[in-house]
Formats: sequence, C-alpha cells, structure tokens
Amino acid sequence: MNIFISYFLQVFEKLGYMEFFAFIANCKKPMSGFLKQKIFFIDIWFRTLKTELACFLFFFSLLLISCGNNQRNEPSNTLTYNESQGLSTLDPGLAGVSAPIQIGGQIFSGLLDLDSDHVIQPCLAKSWQVDSSGKEWIFTLKPNICFHRDTCFGNTSIKRFVKAQDVKYSFERICDARVKTSGFWIFRNRLLGADEFNEATKAGIYPKDGIKGIIVLNDSMVKIILNKPFAPFLSLLTMSYCQIVPKEAIEYYGQSFGIHPIGTGPFMVKSWKSDQQLVLARNPDYFRFDKNGNRLPYLDSIIIRFIKDTKTEFLEYEQGKLDIVLSLDPVFMSKVIGENDSLLPTYADHHLIREESEDIVYCGIMLDSAANSETSTYPLWKSKLLRQALNYAIDRKAICKYILKGKGVPAEHGPLSPSMPGFSREVKGYTYNPQKARVLLAEAGYPDGKNLPTIILQSGNNATTIQTAEALQQQWQKLGIKVSLRQVNFAEHSSMMHSGKLGFWRGNWITDYPDPENVLALFYSPLASPKGLNDTRIHSRIMDSLYEQALWPGYSVPKRYAMYNEMERIVIEEAPWVFLYYTVNYRLAQPSVIGLRPEVFGRLLFENVRIKRAN
Repeated sequence: MNIFISYFLQVFEKLGYMEFFAFIANCKKPMSGFLKQKIFFIDIWFRTLKTELACFLFFFSLLLISCGNNQRNEPSNTLTYNESQGLSTLDPGLAGVSAPIQIGGQIFSGLLDLDSDHVIQPCLAKSWQVDSSGKEWIFTLKPNICFHRDTCFGNTSIKRFVKAQDVKYSFERICDARVKTSGFWIFRNRLLGADEFNEATKAGIYPKDGIKGIIVLNDSMVKIILNKPFAPFLSLLTMSYCQIVPKEAIEYYGQSFGIHPIGTGPFMVKSWKSDQQLVLARNPDYFRFDKNGNRLPYLDSIIIRFIKDTKTEFLEYEQGKLDIVLSLDPVFMSKVIGENDSLLPTYADHHLIREESEDIVYCGIMLDSAANSETSTYPLWKSKLLRQALNYAIDRKAICKYILKGKGVPAEHGPLSPSMPGFSREVKGYTYNPQKARVLLAEAGYPDGKNLPTIILQSGNNATTIQTAEALQQQWQKLGIKVSLRQVNFAEHSSMMHSGKLGFWRGNWITDYPDPENVLALFYSPLASPKGLNDTRIHSRIMDSLYEQALWPGYSVPKRYAMYNEMERIVIEEAPWVFLYYTVNYRLAQPSVIGLRPEVFGRLLFENVRIKRAN
C-alpha cells in the first residue's frame, strides 16, 4: 500500500501541485485569481487523466478509509473497557461508589490488601502486630516504595518514597471535616482522638499534633491506637478510603486532586476527557513483581470509556472495540450464556467470569411504631407472624430466573451472602412455601388477607428494581396481601430509608469489608437510624450482646463467626427483612484478554492481565 501512496503523491509532485495543496490548507483569505487559475488547471488535468487511473485512485481511497475505520487506534498492549456509571473524581477520600473504587484501585494502594479468598495480605505494610489489649497496632512499611513521579514533588525525575508520615496524613485527612469525605465512619468512635479531631476541623481548627491515636514512630513504623478492641480493624484498612496519598499532591493540586490523582498503584493517569475516556499508563516504578522477577503490570495502558447505554456498550464489545464488559446486562444473558453458565457457540472462545457479590437485596420493615405515620398504620411492626408470611410467600427462584436472568441467587439463608466470610449453610432461611404463608397469615389474624390494610412498598426507579417489585406485588396478591408500589429516585429513596421515614422499602446492602460484623451491624440496636446503619431499628439484647462479644480480637475466627451465625438465626426468626436474593455478576472478556480472574467485592485487578491479540 505504501508503494501506491508514494506513486500517487509523486504524480502530484511532478505536476507542481504539492505546493498548491500546502497553500490551500493554510489559506484563510477569499479565493484569489491565482487560486482560481490553479483550480482551472487541476480540472484540465483530471479531465485528461486516464479513466483507469482515476478509478483506481478513487476506490483505493475508499479502501484506506474503510480499513482505518475498522482498526483499533490504541496500541496492542492496551486494554479497553467501559464504565457506564461515569466518573467525577478519583480522590480515594471521596470514593463512595464502585466506579472510583474500581479505577482508583489501579492508581492507589493501602497498607493492606485482600486476595481472591478474602484473606488479608500485606501491601504497603510488610508486617503488623497488636498488643495484648487489642487496642494498639503497629504497622511496618515496606522499603523503597515510591509514589507516581509528578511535578508536585518538584520535577518528574524525583522518586518520592512512602513514609509513615504519609499514613498519618492520609488517615487524618479522612477524619478532616473540611474534606467532606463519606469515609469518616471508618474511624468514628474507633480511633483514639478521631472524633475530637473531626469536631475541631469543623470549627476550622487543625490540631497541631493531629489525631493522638496515630503516632509516627519513625519513617517506616506507625502506631494506631483504638478506643476499644475491634476485631475487624485490619479488614477496615483494606477499604479504598484508607489508601495512602502524598501531602504534596493534595497541596499542589488542591480541589483538582481528584482529577490529578497521585498514588503508588500499578497505573497512573495519562489523560482524562470528562464523560469521554480516561487513559491510564503503566507505572514504571510499581513495587510488585511476578514470580519470575518481572516488574508488574504487564499492560502498557488502560483506556476507560464512559458509555452509559448498555446496549451500545455490548455492540462496541461485539465489534472488538472493548476488551471487557464489566457487568452483562440481563438483556444479553440469553445471547451469551447457555445452561450451567456455559458460553454459547458464538462466544465459546471468550472468557466468562462469574462473581458472587458480597451483598443482599431485601425489603426492609420498620419495627419502631413511632418512627413515622406510615409505620403506625401497618401491622407489620408488631406481627412477627405476618412478617414471616411475607417471606414464605416469595418465589425467589422465579425472580432470579425470569427477571434477573441468572444474576442473582435466592436468599434462602441469612443476611450473609454465600461469598462472605462467615457464611454457613447451616443457617436456614425462608424458602417458597405459600401454604405455610397462608397458615401464618391466618395465625396473625388476617386469613386470606382479610382486614389487612394495603401496604406501600417503596423502591428506587431502576428498571430491574421495578420489575422485581411488581413480581413481589403479584405473589403477595395471590395470598390476599395487597401491596401498593411507589417509586422515587435513588437519592430520595436512600435518604428516606436512612432517616426512618418509611414503613416498608426495598433495600440493598453491599458489604464494605470482608467481615460479618459489617453486615450484622445492621441489627445492632445502638446503631439504630438515623445515627447508624440499623434502618429497621430492631432491638434485641441477645443480638447486641453477641455483636459486642464478637468484636474481641482475642477470639478465634471460628468462634467469632459462630456468634454472628447465631445473630443471623435471630434475624431470620424476627424477620425485619423480606429476604430476596444475593447478587451475581458476570463479566465477559475477549479471547485476547489473559489473566483476568474473579475477585472479591467487585474489584478489578489488572496488574497480572495481558493482551494477546491475533496477528
């Protein structure tokens, strides 16, 4: 092809028109007589050109355009995927939803990390220890780990190594009210001095020595002191809020740090066009190596696009313009997946990754009769039998099959999902049993739903959420239970749910860290809403006692988990929730993507991923 292009240009050069084209490309004035004369001669030349040559050049040009449109523009060692949620910041202190958490995981690192089995692993910290009181922790950092090279450190040739002072600064930043982070709950009431520090910063005062529970012992060691023992403390530190950032970058970029993030992760931001695409480049100083001593990551770059429509996203994937679909839309499940999660022939050489999410979808029931006027008109708060009847009346398997298209597992156990540490199949929940539901309904005083007032179920307005709510409504109607549906936008729904303004609502708890405590805290009475996570305001002295005992780090893991399982059984008996399903996610990757594997908490790990495109 280069020979033909060269010949084509030579023809014009010999005719003296290369100068003309350079002239016309830069011409900003009205057409002169000279220009008109040149165009006249071009016209004469084209008229006298042999028809064969003209046709060849015309069709050859179309061929070049066609080839260019179908080729990927990025290098072969670049992975491209879509993030449908969009992205406004990559500041880990403001990372409260999945998009900045997943992308931020490529840019930042924390003291600790998780492997694919939920086991805590060293990351920036190489070791840690706790004293006999269970309150004082000492972390020792790995040596010679540096932040991404950046002008915020003076110039890009400077290697700025991570020090214990960076840990203190990063954690204090999460407790600083001026940052407006949503992550302060991690340290609130747990870290010694954190609450006092937060209150001081609200008043515009920055305590000279910072938080007294964070003590820098030397450049590589930091001590963290808790108010009282908290067994899941290490799990908390694996969250994105606790990723380490350099003070210089925060001060240099100010409010723009979220779009100029500087961390220690395997990739760093190269360019970012808002709502279009984000390009991450390989960090040449990344501190991890593979088993053969090769520095990670393998990829040169990652391109993240922001296509909101899932149908467009899937079309782009089919055309080879995307390497991964992060979450298959239920609409396309039957097109890609057959029985037993096997790929259909068209996609047989692609990679299907099934991940059971650490979350649960449910319908919450307010048990505090004085919480709002809606609750007081429903008998749900005072009738455990009625709440149990609602649970037995649900055909969860049908919902998972026909509405979720396999992207859910019936919640027939307790609040802990099957992928969560501490999950036990010995904890038995509710299964579909309409006959038992009828018996319980009658025992509650409402045979066939008689004299039972209409109950309002509020949910968000997501399409799948609405379909699920409609299915519930129909299933309850079969027993004579009348349910009216009300949909509002997610932000309003969430606010009403957490402030205690609802009597019956659709909820979804996504676990923050790999410890049962994060789920069972939803049933701990001192955390009753609006101050805490217990939105149903259930109160049980036995559950409160079990929850508090399980926080002691001196207990073995099996003993702690046994306490949480006992809490689950009480929750099932009291039925403050109508248990619906545990979420399942499916990722789809092109045959060229090597090394992508299922991860916990929906994380994306690309440091071990390779691209091997066909020649």
